[in-house]
Amino acid sequence: MEKDNSKILKNILKVAGVLSIVAIVYHAFKSVASNTETNVMSEDGFKAVQNPKTAEKLRDAVDDYHDKGEWDNSKLESIL
Repeated sequence: MEKDNSKILKNILKVAGVLSIVAIVYHAFKSVASNTETNVMSEDGFKAVQNPKTAEKLRDAVDDYHDKGEWDNSKLESIL
């Protein structure tokens, strides 16, 4: 009787272990496969980068930022 209870307990623990592993793998797969969208720049910024003239102006604004350490907001607003 005691051996039967021990076998039943071991079987239950095995099933619980397998279910835990399946749940962990499922959760990992779900988090990797989730469709998330990250917008690094605004739509206006993206359009500006696509246009060679405004892209050059933005490059100048970024270079100024690197030199001065501050953004020239009026210059950025005039570009965008």
